[in-house]
Amino acid sequence: MSSQKAVNAGGPSAEGALKLVLAGNPNVGKSVFFNALTGMYVDVSNFPGTTVEISRGRYRDYDVIDTPGVYGVSSFNDEEKAARDIILEADLVLNVVDAVHLHRDLFLTQQLIDMGKRVIVALNLMDEAEKNGISVDVPKLSEMLGVPVIPTMAVKNAGISEVLGRIEEAAQG
Repeated sequence: MSSQKAVNAGGPSAEGALKLVLAGNPNVGKSVFFNALTGMYVDVSNFPGTTVEISRGRYRDYDVIDTPGVYGVSSFNDEEKAARDIILEADLVLNVVDAVHLHRDLFLTQQLIDMGKRVIVALNLMDEAEKNGISVDVPKLSEMLGVPVIPTMAVKNAGISEVLGRIEEAAQG
């Protein structure tokens, strides 16, 4: 992870930097990916007009922005509004999905794809899915969504390097 440094969450983006936004439901492990991308030093600020906290950092040539955990971006509450507004400005989205609750989490994934964003999916908690007897056909899921899907176990640091290595493969579904 080169060029890791924190940036002021309220400040301007680095010139020429692309916006990489992390999105996912609550408690899917987004913070593990955020820390892997940005290192330990990040700035947290409130999204304008709300008490919603937004974390920003840097990874290579990207401004990395962590959105609040949301189930959708339909603007029903401050978190969804903040997430939607940030995602609309994204160049690409790293969507962290819970493999155990795939039926729930893919609602947000489909909304991200419908927004026309370049998306890459980190299919997290694969170990928990296996413990629960859940098997996911990752190549088929990737084919159906039209975006890269990478199985991960973030808290065990499994699959994170593959996600980081394939971030440029993010695609419009």
